[in-house]
Amino acid sequence: MKKNDYFKGQCIDYTHDGQGVVKIDGMSVFVKNMLVDEVGKIKIIKVLKNYAIGRLIELETSSHYRVEPKCPIFKQCGGCHLQHLSQLGQQSFKTKRVKDTMQRIGHCDVEVLPCLMMEKPWYYRNKVQVPVGMHCNHLITGFYKQHSNEIVPMDICYIQNQYSNQIITKTKQLLEKYQEIPYDKVKHQGNIKHILVKHGEKTNEYMLVLITYQRKIKHIHQIIQELTQEFKHLKTIVHNINSRHDNVILGDEVNVLFGPGYIEDVLLGNTYRISTQSFYQVNPIQVEMLYQKAIEYAQLKETDIVIDAYCGIGTISLSMAKYVKYVYGVEIVEQAIIDAKENALRNHISNVEFTCQDAGEFMVEKAKQKQHIDVVMVDPPRKGCSQIFLDQLLTLSPQRVVYISCDVATQARDIAYLQEHGYIVDICQPVDMFPHSHHIENIVRLSYQKNID
Repeated sequence: MKKNDYFKGQCIDYTHDGQGVVKIDGMSVFVKNMLVDEVGKIKIIKVLKNYAIGRLIELETSSHYRVEPKCPIFKQCGGCHLQHLSQLGQQSFKTKRVKDTMQRIGHCDVEVLPCLMMEKPWYYRNKVQVPVGMHCNHLITGFYKQHSNEIVPMDICYIQNQYSNQIITKTKQLLEKYQEIPYDKVKHQGNIKHILVKHGEKTNEYMLVLITYQRKIKHIHQIIQELTQEFKHLKTIVHNINSRHDNVILGDEVNVLFGPGYIEDVLLGNTYRISTQSFYQVNPIQVEMLYQKAIEYAQLKETDIVIDAYCGIGTISLSMAKYVKYVYGVEIVEQAIIDAKENALRNHISNVEFTCQDAGEFMVEKAKQKQHIDVVMVDPPRKGCSQIFLDQLLTLSPQRVVYISCDVATQARDIAYLQEHGYIVDICQPVDMFPHSHHIENIVRLSYQKNID
């Protein structure tokens, strides 16, 4: 097999990111946009030591799960991966991926429940951030083509909130009207880097953030006036200055240009303030399902003492508080803990204590104090839990651990370790937080078995 060879092949499986897997002469060939059971003509575009990359040239047999992508730039844009796969097909792919990973990495044969899908999987994202560029002497916004710095121009994104799409399009038009120019990554010249919009699903409030290289935006007062006249739900406009030359989107300096500098939203009955830097789940409909399931699986009682590790701005902690005696929330990001404490005050919740500390170190302290803990709720970053956290979790030995993860591979790794030390997995529930992408959120409950051999 060599580059530019053509083969006829059948797709037999998927990679973790949704590419089709075709076996040719015993070698795996990864083919983007090809579905299981499909047969087609494939061109080899890259050959590596253990696998090859192929391009689908022509389909001979189509899968019954194949659908026409809603977005006209689906193949060019790097934002979605699975728009060519039906809702049922995506559910099958995501459920199987969790099951395979749990078995392969977690050495766990728990029944994986069917992935909980979104009823209407379009226009769901409440956060939109798009780069700004120049094409044919016109300002453009869009998303980066996969594995490149080339912006694919876009005015309507079918997974972003529709009103946010309109705000971004109008903002782009006004920036061009007043002769602002985008930042050039190579020359380190220009000004406008990104446009960011956040949305409160329940409050219908919107925040616009203009991210620039320089400290000023031309004719900003006229821009604000025109935007606020047209978009009545635009509660605040913020200027974020980022003079860095790397890929970090937000800078440290923030100037509020209009409104209070934040928006609010309601999640499971509690109100949260969302600022420029605040982390908030991007799918507000599915996150309620995710949290409700996690709380249900925790089997909380009014006498329980709970640790919420990697608690962020406190959304899960505060959602659990009404069911239990006390919640300890821990998070290493200082601003997140400041927000969490304010959120507790805002919602008049007094049985939650938030601490800014490494989650592992926090668990060490609780173990030294011989603190009795009934339940640990853990929702770590993609890299999973630290070894020190897992070891101290074992010392505390809570009866139930509910582990939420956005990376099932690191989750399965951690689960394998906990299973070696007295825990068993009795529930595994994937949740589709990111329709049309290969990403999956997964909930696992582990129960402590004191007499395990």
